[in-house]
Amino acid sequence: MKTKDCALCGKPGEVMFRVQLGKGKPWVFVCKPCCEAEREKPGYRYGGTWKGARH
Repeated sequence: MKTKDCALCGKPGEVMFRVQLGKGKPWVFVCKPCCEAEREKPGYRYGGTWKGARH
C-alpha cells in the first residue's frame, strides 16, 4: 500500500481526505482524525478520498 503524510499532524496513512481548510487556501490531504476535527470549521471543503491501493 502507498501512504501519504497528513498535512496537519504529519502521520502517514493509507486513506487520506482531500480538503480545503479555508476560502482560497490550497487543497491538502489529511487523515481521518484531522478531517473530523476540521470539518465543522468555517471554510472547510471536502474534495475526495485518496486510497493508497496498489494497482
